[in-house]
Amino acid sequence: MTEKQRRDREISRREAEMYRVEAIQDEMASAVKLLGGEGSAKEQINKAARAARLPITVVERLRWRKIKRVPADLADAVREAVERHNEESLNRAKHELFIAQSRNALLAAQLREIDPDLYGQEADRLGQLHAGAGCTSDHQGGD
Repeated sequence: MTEKQRRDREISRREAEMYRVEAIQDEMASAVKLLGGEGSAKEQINKAARAARLPITVVERLRWRKIKRVPADLADAVREAVERHNEESLNRAKHELFIAQSRNALLAAQLREIDPDLYGQEADRLGQLHAGAGCTSDHQGGD
């Protein structure tokens, strides 16, 4: 192997490592923004720090990509916080869907009670919306 080939291989390894480092920096910055939600950068950082259970200064440095090589324990804490955030969002969406389906079922029952002949099609349509939403009736509220 010539000296030039050895250097080219070494450079490509270094470049690959730097791409990985930059990808992790980008992941952490976007995770802090996701956890922080709406608001100013300072508010986002404060919310994300609470969610990730990390010091504000560390989260601020993650958001602005100031940490060049993010330690695994910090990355794991942020990833776990994002996972919790996603689970809470999913549970909230399921609950909202359950509430909407319950309202549709109640409205359909009221329409059938008023005049089944006149409002039968509307009640059936509400029932189809209820069935087509994909949520089962075994909702356990406040998951």
